[in-house]
Amino acid sequence: MNIIKIITPKIMAHAIKFTGGRLTIVRLGLALGLLVSTGESRAVSADAGTTSLNFLKVAVGARAAALGGAFSAISEDASACFWNPAGLTSTPPNELFFMQNRWIADISQSAASFTFDVPRVRMGVSMNYFGMGDLERRGTNSVLPDGVFTPFDLALGVSAAYQINPDLSAGVTARYVHESLDSETAEATLFDIGIRSRTMIPGLTAAFTVRNLGTELKYESKGYPAPRLVSLGAAYHRLLPWKGSSMLVCAELESPNDNDARIALGAEYGFREFIYGRLGYRSGLAYEAFSYGFGIDYLKLRFDYAFVPYSDIGNSHRFSFFYGF
Repeated sequence: MNIIKIITPKIMAHAIKFTGGRLTIVRLGLALGLLVSTGESRAVSADAGTTSLNFLKVAVGARAAALGGAFSAISEDASACFWNPAGLTSTPPNELFFMQNRWIADISQSAASFTFDVPRVRMGVSMNYFGMGDLERRGTNSVLPDGVFTPFDLALGVSAAYQINPDLSAGVTARYVHESLDSETAEATLFDIGIRSRTMIPGLTAAFTVRNLGTELKYESKGYPAPRLVSLGAAYHRLLPWKGSSMLVCAELESPNDNDARIALGAEYGFREFIYGRLGYRSGLAYEAFSYGFGIDYLKLRFDYAFVPYSDIGNSHRFSFFYGF
């Protein structure tokens, strides 16, 4: 794989060595999209590496990750702030969500959201933090490091959802995004829009979303677009004959602005409305093709776990907690 073809344009402006699975930063300008993009398609698109803020591609929520990211039609909890804000109309009036993602190469991600009601509208506030820890700073002609820096991305969002009729809801998320690369920082304002609808077929739900519309991230007067994603999703949920058991299948067609279209698939089996097993698949990826997970739902609490292997690069472990009241 040509690593230079898949990294973000900010990295393209600097020299980077990639040896033995470890990154050595030769100059300032590390973009957190480097390892995000290693999961992109095997046949590298001409548009690959043209966007910034690639941490926004990393799935938020263990259930969503375990289902391969096919989540826009079933985002019925507080994590809908990150997937399809229209789904907030199906959440408890007040729900708290927290996720910790132990990602590859010692990268970590933390996300949280909270839902609440205002007259006729379900609201949500959200936070998504993505950090690489401490990295060595090196000059162009220096062999020894001349310091340490801690690059990170932070997204803060406000979501609103409205129930148009008993079967149709719509929502929007406004998000402020900040990126810090040592002495350089940049900001962007992004928007997600989504609709979600029950269909004439019992148990079948459809959704449409557009994510990360908005301003470019600018460094030194040069702008880099956000990873815009248009998706069409569907999910079918059915109760099984034995008590408390259920089956869910979901699918999503995704069209990103920096790669080829792809498909995400997921399946979930629920036993006695208590424990859930999950499996997901994403097409056309060099890594991150399959995902696995489980969930435990007890009273007002829910715990989810997802395991996503990235071949020889490493593994991702996501842990999510929900509390509704």
